Amino acid sequence: MKTGRKLSIVAAVMMVAMSSASAASLKIGLQDDPDALDPALGGTYAGRIVFEALCDKLVDIDGDLEIVPKLATEWRWNDASTELTLKLREGVVYHDGTAFDAESVKANIERMQTLAESKRKGELSPIKEVEVVDAHTVIFKLDTPFAPLLSVLTDRAGMMVSTAAAAAAGDNFATAPVCSGPFKFADRKARDSISLEKFADYWNADAIGYDSIEYLILPDSTVRLSRLQAGDLDVAERVAPTDIQTVKGDNRLALHESPGLGISHLFINVRADSGSALAEHPELRQALELSLDRAAINQVAFNGAFTADNQMLTPLSAFHSKDRPMPARDVAKAKELIASTGVEAPAIEITYENSLTDGRVAQIIQAMAGEAGFKVELLPLETSSAIERYLAGNFQLYIGNWSGRADPDPTLNTFFGSAGSQNLNGYSNPELDELLDQARREVRQEERVTLYNKVTDILLNDLPTVPLYHPSWFYGAQASIEGINIYPDGLLRVTGVKPAN
Repeated sequence: MKTGRKLSIVAAVMMVAMSSASAASLKIGLQDDPDALDPALGGTYAGRIVFEALCDKLVDIDGDLEIVPKLATEWRWNDASTELTLKLREGVVYHDGTAFDAESVKANIERMQTLAESKRKGELSPIKEVEVVDAHTVIFKLDTPFAPLLSVLTDRAGMMVSTAAAAAAGDNFATAPVCSGPFKFADRKARDSISLEKFADYWNADAIGYDSIEYLILPDSTVRLSRLQAGDLDVAERVAPTDIQTVKGDNRLALHESPGLGISHLFINVRADSGSALAEHPELRQALELSLDRAAINQVAFNGAFTADNQMLTPLSAFHSKDRPMPARDVAKAKELIASTGVEAPAIEITYENSLTDGRVAQIIQAMAGEAGFKVELLPLETSSAIERYLAGNFQLYIGNWSGRADPDPTLNTFFGSAGSQNLNGYSNPELDELLDQARREVRQEERVTLYNKVTDILLNDLPTVPLYHPSWFYGAQASIEGINIYPDGLLRVTGVKPAN
């Protein structure tokens, strides 16, 4: 009897220990494998999710898209809007123990501006000088006002790394990054997992609810869901719209959601050498748009879970134009426009990443446009091959997926400004360029709204792209986890996330 009792006690203790060990690690299923884990080099959305735990930013956004403090506790513009003064949080250290201070902010900005492969050069180009006032005060000096700057600093351009560690590691820094976030880098297995450990000296350590995080790369949404249901995952990114009711109907799970800033759009190559009649005839671009029923695409492909729209900017944004509602499908008018060009059965080819989501959308577009008289060919490609063709401008139409930003500039200037880094379809309109430049320099909100509404008018008239829908963000999680809040940028912020008591 005594032996049996002892065994029972031991078993109970082991169960508690196993439970505690399980709670100590947060397992998150990601759809995609992040690229370089260096804020200066990173270019993937999955990387942004990992950076939320690894690298603190100067400022952040909240659920209402307002700028809120992070490593910078307060800020102010001078009267001319050419100097941004930041007060920095005191008592912050990087994962290697070096101090976060004004000198390190200066070094970070200069590193991102000058590093050969930096993807942040354009974002930070308006900053001409970083002045160190004292250990906890810096001034970003600009030649001309740049209204989006604070918004830019809520993303990778505002993420601070240990520049001492970066200098020592050189080209290998991304393999073992050193930042100042709530978790520090531990290990990475290519195309499999990324492991982080709790940073004991984090400035907001009481908000860390786990000892470690493991990001598991699971491209298939059904696999992520099944592993969530089995308890092998604590959180699963991007629950498919078709699985939303499954998560809601399981009392062991919780669904966390937010409408998103992003856009999925049909990017049209308008270069004369693109081989597409859509480049030569604007009427065909208009016909293509009129052949599509965006609301039906949303309903059929996503059970109505997303937001069908004709604009690049989400309705969440104050800059979304209320004067340009989504047009109804008009196949008869589309046929008239096609006939007016003299092009019989215009042939178009849609390139896309061979995912279940984009494949479903492409097939619906093929059927709808076909009813109007287009001959639509589909070209599904493995992700790296699709992106390679996209970056080379080697496409007629491309289903693009952009995660969006709180400020309009990174979306509209990046894709449609003549010098935009993602202007890969050859579109150029001097009037639009001037409006985009004015909006960058204009700091008054109401004036920026007017300018961006004019930009929207031009884009809807020229149609260098056909916006389709704004995705919403859906995360599945164990119901026993507290503190998960998903904002419109869709990123999982891990501070405050903890097991329920």
